[in-house]
Amino acid sequence: MTALRQGTGTAGDLGIDRLPATRRFDPRRHRRVAGLFDLWLAPGPEGRLVVPTDPGRSLDARGVADLVRRGGEAADDVRILTDDGARHTDLFTEVAGLLGHDVLISPEGSDIRHITARKLGGGDPGDGPDGGGPLHALPLDRVTRRPMDWIVLQPPDLATPLPGWFAVDEGLVRPRTGVVGLPLPAGLALATRADFVARRATAHRLGGGSEDLVTVAVTARSGGFLVGNYSGTQEVHSGGQLAALLGDLPLYGADLRLWLTWPSDSGEQAKLAEQAAELAETTGATVWTPPPGGRAELIDHQRDLRALDPAGAAVPWQAHRPRYADGPPTLAATPDGRLVSRLARQRIVVAPVATPTAPAAPVAGPDTGAGVPAAAGPSPAPAAGAEPAPGPAPEQVTGEPVAVLVPAVPRPPLVAERRRAPAYGPPWLRGGQQVNAAEFEAFVPAPADLARSATEGVPSAELFLVASLDPRSAPAGGHLLRIRVGPGGAIPMAALRSHVPARFQYLLGAPDTYLLPAARLDRVHVVGGFRSAGFGRLAPVDGVPGGPLRIRGASAARSVAGLPNDVRRWPGFGTRRAYALLPARSRGLPRGWLRLYRKPPAVRPDRLMVEVRVPRGRTVDVGSTAAMLTGLDLVRTRADRLHRAGVQLVLGSRFYDRVRVHRAYRPAAGAWQRIPEVVPGPLPAAVGGLQSPAPAPGPAPAPS
Repeated sequence: MTALRQGTGTAGDLGIDRLPATRRFDPRRHRRVAGLFDLWLAPGPEGRLVVPTDPGRSLDARGVADLVRRGGEAADDVRILTDDGARHTDLFTEVAGLLGHDVLISPEGSDIRHITARKLGGGDPGDGPDGGGPLHALPLDRVTRRPMDWIVLQPPDLATPLPGWFAVDEGLVRPRTGVVGLPLPAGLALATRADFVARRATAHRLGGGSEDLVTVAVTARSGGFLVGNYSGTQEVHSGGQLAALLGDLPLYGADLRLWLTWPSDSGEQAKLAEQAAELAETTGATVWTPPPGGRAELIDHQRDLRALDPAGAAVPWQAHRPRYADGPPTLAATPDGRLVSRLARQRIVVAPVATPTAPAAPVAGPDTGAGVPAAAGPSPAPAAGAEPAPGPAPEQVTGEPVAVLVPAVPRPPLVAERRRAPAYGPPWLRGGQQVNAAEFEAFVPAPADLARSATEGVPSAELFLVASLDPRSAPAGGHLLRIRVGPGGAIPMAALRSHVPARFQYLLGAPDTYLLPAARLDRVHVVGGFRSAGFGRLAPVDGVPGGPLRIRGASAARSVAGLPNDVRRWPGFGTRRAYALLPARSRGLPRGWLRLYRKPPAVRPDRLMVEVRVPRGRTVDVGSTAAMLTGLDLVRTRADRLHRAGVQLVLGSRFYDRVRVHRAYRPAAGAWQRIPEVVPGPLPAAVGGLQSPAPAPGPAPAPS
């Protein structure tokens, strides 16, 4: 069983006929697993978790993460030793995101026990009920008394269906052995303990390539290939050693693509080139690498790799062929940095082609030579050596604008701002960032209605937008706004100097990607709109007006009530009292979010009022959020409208079960009358017992 089994099976399903002998969990006898930090928690007041030695202090996600950081190693995964751990899945998923590592929890309906049987599916010898040695912990089903599987929670923004660092089977957590390798669609991703989680996330995003193309992701180190072991050690391999390690892959006569970044040192580059040639000779494969000093980059929307030179420009892959290879390689390296089949390779247009109704011309600007199509203008002559586009002649094409190849925009020079520079907008983005020192152009993904995005704003739940210099990352059929950014309007993601929230940490280190903060959007202007035809080809879209770039607040999985993800939360500490109005008839809780009041609201005859206890940070303070967004004139959200409508607090549906009902009231004679039979409990559970059943539909009226 893999580490991703979701805790619904029992060890009985795995062929264990007899129930294992267990005893109550005893922290003094607990067996530690190398590389796994165990945290013992217990249920506290109101269902919150506490440390058994400090029962008066309830823990939230940050509190749990702080305990792990103080007691464990930075590279460790975490196992939570508490009964019914899955009841707190949201909490521990947030912990996984804060730590950037997997968190193991017990299923619901299980007790954490210590196994005392001599073996459980191959347990360690010497573990006996009377041996006095350390004992393995496992979740035990409370009813059947059979072992259950641990649930592995991966960081939410890096979650994949790929396995974790540890093997989880028969209720036990076992260290894996051997080389750290993750499956690719056709190949293998080699990782170390330090980069395992990030490598696992990127490996999952790579799609299948050509039929005979094998991809191996590996880190270059000291002129060789860095290979990690599940024991936590790592070693630099030569080309011959790596070939032996890849012996199970069908490499002879195939094409082997190395997903790596070259070292910057010229001496190490020369050694690595020799090892790549040795790898080709040993395996009999054509080994493809980026050019020395360059790197291979994942194009997310195309789920493919491209080669970049040291400056970040797309370049052809470099082939290392065995001495006795016959004929040309099966694959061809294209100028845009990709590998394609020679037989299926399509001809690429490198110059604009005009139509009778809408001739194409480069957009005026500092990078006119990029060949970006515009809606009107004279048609330049094709570039020398350009191949003609397949299909009908230009004079036969009508209607749809022709898509042309658009290279990446040049990178702007950067300058470091002082800490007293104007604000950026997102509250987590501190001053003193590196920004563009000169005007440049870039592309921003947008919905299909580009005219609306240009006038009303690009929909986003963040207080920033993300722009790219290279349109080749856009999926075929996607849409882009071309923008012009004035000095100080963009921050390169690769040089960001702030703690980035976990929900978009995947953008860190992304080359040629820039953050456009909300408070600097007055320096960003729309200059055109395009539709992507794939492989870096863009077709112009008419009717996209110019003007400043805007953000239109849009609901997303993490946002509430059309508000941005960055909001002011209430209460700031402790647990506070609030009130909510609910329908008297059975409608349940509203989907998405619920309005709360700091004081009892006015009596309404068709409503019930519940008094709730709200833990720290679980609601949105609408007034404070609206004040925080004041001055961001190019950002449209619902904060100000909700504030003017008198909405004080907003509770998101993901926190319904964290809020407890303390009292309930019904309207009577123009006042609120307490309902005495209410049992305090979580909000979703209490609502069902308070609301009256919906009236049954009456008989249909008799026909007249």
